[in-house]
Amino acid sequence: MSKKQKRDNAYYEERLKNEFAAIYAELLAGRHRTITEAAIAAGLKKPRTRLHELKNAFGKARMSEQSAFLGWLAARGYSITPTSVAGTAASAITIDRRLLPAAKKRIEEIITKRDLKIGDVLTEMGFPKLNPSLGLALHRGNRLQPDVIAALEKWLIANNGV
Repeated sequence: MSKKQKRDNAYYEERLKNEFAAIYAELLAGRHRTITEAAIAAGLKKPRTRLHELKNAFGKARMSEQSAFLGWLAARGYSITPTSVAGTAASAITIDRRLLPAAKKRIEEIITKRDLKIGDVLTEMGFPKLNPSLGLALHRGNRLQPDVIAALEKWLIANNGV
């Protein structure tokens, strides 16, 4: 598998020099303030929108910050629909494939009441006992794969009476 090419300012400057000499001359003359601005003018890059910035900031935020932001949105009347799992109804346990605090609490509650280990839960869900995904999602806030989310939803429904 080939290594992903680095797309830094040097890359775009070289392309501007070789493929868009007029725009590169404008960059050198000061009509474009940055290489990024010149690359956008040449059509090599798309301008970042506020939506891009929001998604980027949300993805980098801590779970507590994400929860606070979602609460802020809900307080302003915006409806938050959880992520959907392929072919199933919307998931009420994740947002952006990360476990919601209420889901984490419920999973840990079932594990405690049934005296299970995370590996036992994974086995019940049909995954290898040593699969680290659920443990990392519970303790570090890592994202889960859609198939793990679907199996976890079924597991939670099966353990509803616990």
